[in-house]
Amino acid sequence: MNWDNLGFVICKPDAVYLHLEQEILSFLRQKGFQILACKYVTITPDLCRLLYRDRYKSYPERRELEAEFFRLGESLCVLVHGTPQPPYKSISELISKKWKGNFRPEKAKEGTIRRMFGSMNPVFNLFHSSDCTSTAKREASLFFTAEELERLTEDAPCLLKHKGKHNLDVTDIYFRIKKQCIRASSMHFAVKRRYRDYIDEKHRQSMSVSQCMKRTWLYKTLQEEYEMFQAAIRKDKLLKRITDYKHFKQINYDVLFQAPVIADLKLTKWETCLLKTTMLDFV
Repeated sequence: MNWDNLGFVICKPDAVYLHLEQEILSFLRQKGFQILACKYVTITPDLCRLLYRDRYKSYPERRELEAEFFRLGESLCVLVHGTPQPPYKSISELISKKWKGNFRPEKAKEGTIRRMFGSMNPVFNLFHSSDCTSTAKREASLFFTAEELERLTEDAPCLLKHKGKHNLDVTDIYFRIKKQCIRASSMHFAVKRRYRDYIDEKHRQSMSVSQCMKRTWLYKTLQEEYEMFQAAIRKDKLLKRITDYKHFKQINYDVLFQAPVIADLKLTKWETCLLKTTMLDFV
């Protein structure tokens, strides 16, 4: 078995939740890769730590966020076969450097998986791939048994699960929360109306922003919003907590989402994790 011709990739939980795995596999086939094996796996925190063993050593918070994210649902683990193309020495290097896309959505190049399919932040970014031959061999062994690796066949059928379509949009989540916060605040009714009109307009604008750019667009909006309504925001503890990006790392999200005004929204575990990973990554 020549591992230079094999690549290990994962359609991460957000890709599976959004039902994008078929499109991602089709993309890989169009680029000349054959699907040798695939299986759905719920990646536990222990498996996640093994997967990212050599990454995030200086950022334990990031590793824990990844573990929380992978726990949300199933991932699709895939082994692919192909022929390396110069200057890439292996399939792993080819996929990682040419087709995957930057882990930050706004930096992912056109034509890459993370750009084409709309990754949302450095955690919710749809796709993982081993970056070299040795890593591919190590990571694949976490999810495929030795027996499964021995009986690989060219372009094996992949039985994908049929699920209903879901949607995830961090700007929609943020503005829904913000409207609830404004409604419950004690600010003067004239300020409240002007603030709500501003949020409504920004909510409308966000619909035309591409998924890959929503994180940076929201960041700029938060800065503008805080400058415009600083006095009102400072007087309200909940508004300040969810608006002042400088303090996002101090937010206890478990406590935040127990606040009656936000709890009434009944955010899903996916929406909560998306908001948390997006907000924490601003700073």
